[in-house]
Amino acid sequence: MATLRNVYLSIIFILYAFQYVHAYSYASENGLRTLIFTTNSYQIQARPSATVVVNITLNIITFNSLDVRNQALTTTGYFTLRWSDMRLNWSNNPTYNSDIDVIYSDEETVWRPPLILENSIEDISVMSDDSIPIRVVNDGTLSWTPSGIYTTLCETDVTFYPFDTQTCDISISTWGYTANEITLNLDTSPIDFTYFKENGEWRYISYTTSDRDKGRGGNSFSTVSYHLVFKRRPVYHVLNTLTPTMLLAFLSCMAFKLPPESGERIGFSLTVLLSYAVYLTLVADNIPTTSVNTSLLSVYLVFILALGMASVVLTILVLECHHSDPETEVPPWLLKIITILTVITFQQRKGQSHLCCYSRKRNNIGSMEITKEKHQSPNKDAKTMDEVHDVKDTITNLSYTWLEVGYLMDKSFLRMFLVTVLFVTVGLLLALSIGYAIH
Repeated sequence: MATLRNVYLSIIFILYAFQYVHAYSYASENGLRTLIFTTNSYQIQARPSATVVVNITLNIITFNSLDVRNQALTTTGYFTLRWSDMRLNWSNNPTYNSDIDVIYSDEETVWRPPLILENSIEDISVMSDDSIPIRVVNDGTLSWTPSGIYTTLCETDVTFYPFDTQTCDISISTWGYTANEITLNLDTSPIDFTYFKENGEWRYISYTTSDRDKGRGGNSFSTVSYHLVFKRRPVYHVLNTLTPTMLLAFLSCMAFKLPPESGERIGFSLTVLLSYAVYLTLVADNIPTTSVNTSLLSVYLVFILALGMASVVLTILVLECHHSDPETEVPPWLLKIITILTVITFQQRKGQSHLCCYSRKRNNIGSMEITKEKHQSPNKDAKTMDEVHDVKDTITNLSYTWLEVGYLMDKSFLRMFLVTVLFVTVGLLLALSIGYAIH
């Protein structure tokens, strides 16, 4: 029994010693580093091979902001870069391959690909981060994860603001080394959203990628791009911009509903006009100062602003008619304008019944003239023609007082402005809805 116990303890000791021998130790790593960087004379300036293939993955943590006015996308995240350097391969070395699987180095010790964020608007220097180690596996595979807050150019389209959809690019390119010396490839999963947090203003939709060689200084350089699609969350802008402007648009029409005797019509019209000027300024502060594309909301605001200006001018004319001397006669040209306004706004005109009677009489007279040679005498024809002239004189002598002119103008302008604002507003909403749906 004692012999078996001794054998058992011996086996345990041997296994423990074997494990200890092949476990990680400072001496083993120190010897490995001496072998690689000193004995083998590792040169950091020399690239590992004729063509180094670098696989890239973009790990996004959050999209901090998408500034439409300044056309800038700010992203927090990090890149995962993988490449192979066979000078760092110790998998076939019997001394170290079973002890150490991985070592860590930095960009001051091992070669790394010099990359730039090509469309950066803050810093276009070579990507660098001394605090992040480079992981080196025993088969010579290196991986590096430089992190940062990246601000890149995003060419925005504000046509359907605030229901707009934006496509922003993040482009990475090699610096110094041509495409034949360093080739950038997108990894199997080009973008990683493991730690992604949503943005409160913009909703991430999808992405596409592309890789190409871009010419620069007579040489071609490898470039990869991420095309990110965002859609604005419009609730805030609908409540604070779109809805107030539409309500003010209908409110500007109500100036023609105020009684002229109140004395508040001009002040009301000017207040609404100034409110539109303020909202036009607010919208202009949120869109880029570019003429490549124009916001439909800006066009709508300018149109309503023009209507507000027209309502002020027309209100002044109506008040002038209301306060004109009732003894003076209304000019014929103004009567013609009143007649046109009552026709296009479907109002009942003064003396409309007389016109109907005149129309019926004219038809009767026309039928009578056809048979007058057979059934009427010359005296009866003269009497009929006198009746026709009396009806014409009655229609010609129809007149309006200045108060009636002001009342008809108010009623006509109210209907015209309401219909115009309604159609323009509905058209804007349809255009914004269609643009938001198709993008």
